[in-house]
Amino acid sequence: MSDQRFTRQLSGALLARFEPIEADLLRLATRQLADMLDAGAADVQLAASDGVFGRLLPDAYRDDDEAAAEFRRFTSVNLLERKAQNAQIVLGSLGAGEADAGAPDSADRQPVTITLDADAVQAWLRSLTDLRLTLADRLQIAPDGVVHLDGDDTPFLRELYEWLGMLQEDLVHTIDV
Repeated sequence: MSDQRFTRQLSGALLARFEPIEADLLRLATRQLADMLDAGAADVQLAASDGVFGRLLPDAYRDDDEAAAEFRRFTSVNLLERKAQNAQIVLGSLGAGEADAGAPDSADRQPVTITLDADAVQAWLRSLTDLRLTLADRLQIAPDGVVHLDGDDTPFLRELYEWLGMLQEDLVHTIDV
């Protein structure tokens, strides 16, 4: 399979094609993102204490902590709910998948092909960004791009972070053509 996952159709919609394992990985990561966003929207204290929400909802006023806190108080739940809705659109477009339906994991599984309308494309772009921001926080990626997390999961998470970046780049390139 080529590295190009997205292609533009004559209708203007995008066609996306993933290997089954890629679709499964996207489903898993997006489900975890949606669960985290739902938890943050339901528990303001969690959202305030977990650094990932700082990346997902950066301060509106960097030089005024009081104004930033007030802005966050009035907007964070709504923004987290919209981010969760975007993740649900991604999950809906990916479908349940054979692995989720209880079918055995098999090399015979066919590639997953989906069609994305303009609204779904925007949800995908936003969710890919949110996934990468979440992973960047978990990997402790500094502004210079250096990963500071040192653990058994670090290589996998780094590969996932980079793969999601390639997907995002491919999607942006496809809609920009």
